[in-house]
Amino acid sequence: MKVLVLGGTRFIGRRLVESLLKAGHRVTLFNRGRKLDPFGARVSRVVGDRRNASDMARAAHGGRDAVFDFLCYDAEDAALAVESFAGRTARFVLISTGSVYWCTGDFPCPVPEEDFDRFGDFEERPGSIEYAYGYGKRKAEETLFAADAAGRLPVTACRLPIVGGETDPSLRYISYFRRIDDGGPLALPGAGAACFRHVYVDDVADLLPRLPEIDRAAGRAYNLACDEILDLRTVVRLSSEFLGKKAETVPIPFEVIDRAGLDRAFSPFSQQASQVPRTSRARAELGWAPTPYAVWLERAARWYRDYFRAGDPPQYAHRQKELSVIDDYRRALRGNFPETR
Repeated sequence: MKVLVLGGTRFIGRRLVESLLKAGHRVTLFNRGRKLDPFGARVSRVVGDRRNASDMARAAHGGRDAVFDFLCYDAEDAALAVESFAGRTARFVLISTGSVYWCTGDFPCPVPEEDFDRFGDFEERPGSIEYAYGYGKRKAEETLFAADAAGRLPVTACRLPIVGGETDPSLRYISYFRRIDDGGPLALPGAGAACFRHVYVDDVADLLPRLPEIDRAAGRAYNLACDEILDLRTVVRLSSEFLGKKAETVPIPFEVIDRAGLDRAFSPFSQQASQVPRTSRARAELGWAPTPYAVWLERAARWYRDYFRAGDPPQYAHRQKELSVIDDYRRALRGNFPETR
């Protein structure tokens, strides 16, 4: 295939390019050229701005069998993609997000893809980052699927939850590994009871190259996630086992954390509502068979232990405040603190 990747220099995109090259496809990267990539002469490059129409026209020149877009964040971006690639590509693959559901508010899980259509415009949580990000992606999907329905551009969307694995630049998993490593207790906001699913970067990168060749995937959206339904307690327990450490966890209500002024970013997998996408459509139509969670979590923990030397993750900046909140909470309960795990 003749493939264009919008982005392609970080984490999922870089892994995708590796998979495409391994499969023998001809790959062109389109981005601003500000980040180095390891692909050398194995790929072609178009340097430009994703929101510049003439730059996008240069990227579309000559036609493509497939376009993978990591840089489409809202309806304006999607409209420019339709303008640029309609009639010039056989399949447009949008890298979307599970936040298209979660930004709408709380509702029963697991969530199937068709639940996207249960909601129109909404303003439940307009102040949150997830709202802005998820709402933008919703509008991008609506624009692209309207073009698909009109016969202008065949579209497939992949809705991803949090993506983990070795070399993850967000360092969210490492924020837990580092706290387990330092030996202090870990706060579990809301007791760490909300459920979720994550996904392994290599599973996503292995599936994406096959999507343009699956006819039934045109005009469809897919949730991609691990099979296991997780919670923060499970993540910490497994991580501590793989790191060979004993982690003490302290359940603390969200209101206590907020009242103390502790930024919730200290514990990036903490949320008040469950976020569990249903994956049966991807299994049935795409042959989705994700790596067991414990397998890839152990790989990530070993990578952290053996190779990570980049210093503390940003979330660790809240560590001393977290420990102070734990101490204050224990004192406030006057010895009635529930047993830690």
